[in-house]
Amino acid sequence: MVSGKASRKIAAKEELLRFLPEINRIFDSEPAVLRINSEPVMIVGDIHGDLESLEFVLKRREEMNCKNLLFLGDYVDRGPQGTEVLIRLFRLKLEDPEHIFLLRGNHETVDMNLYYGFFEEIGFDRAFLLRVSGTYDKMPIAAVLSRHTFCVHGGINGTGSLDEIRKEESFPYLWNDPSNRPGITASTRGSTVKEFGPDIVDGFLKTNNLKRIVRGHTALDKGYRWCFDGKLLSLFSCPDYVGFGNAAALALFEKGEIELFVFEEGEE
Repeated sequence: MVSGKASRKIAAKEELLRFLPEINRIFDSEPAVLRINSEPVMIVGDIHGDLESLEFVLKRREEMNCKNLLFLGDYVDRGPQGTEVLIRLFRLKLEDPEHIFLLRGNHETVDMNLYYGFFEEIGFDRAFLLRVSGTYDKMPIAAVLSRHTFCVHGGINGTGSLDEIRKEESFPYLWNDPSNRPGITASTRGSTVKEFGPDIVDGFLKTNNLKRIVRGHTALDKGYRWCFDGKLLSLFSCPDYVGFGNAAALALFEKGEIELFVFEEGEE
């Protein structure tokens, strides 16, 4: 006999699968680097299966009358409702593809899903996970707002051109982190992950005629952190992440400036 909870999860999986062909078509049509030139834009960091926080974000978007919504990735793992979060986001994207933008995070990968919660959440269903992972591979990697603000999940891979970013070679943009150490250096996250220093940020911004970088990927006590004299903003939108007790934040980008909004777990 299937429990009510298990039955609901099966239904959610079936609903998500119905979305995939059309959402794949949309992601296929989008480039690795999106160019978003309409304002304002609400920017949202990691969600990690926290449906309640996602609904809070969407309510704030409605209150602010902000059509454009950009997510920086990490929709699943660590939290219990990754399937429902993907359903909500994919439905929004299908309804309004010109104003909803979903970047890929490092948890939009099979390797992470196998070990950090999503695989267990979906009942260890390998066939389902492989279907979803095919969608991950099609997602855009980064976005440029109003020609001067670069948005990505993790970070950058040097001082090269935006034109070099490919969906098939997304790893550094999903994983790399900022560091106060100059250059490209080793990371405690693993041998293939790198950290990039303030000189790398300066070079990247200069090469591409950009003003700043906005990224997710890092749980932060206040939900956000500015680095490198305002040239880089880290944003995290999942409060009390795995019991960390952190606040969460979202950002409103308008007229070249960024306004931050901090919220706690349980806010409505």
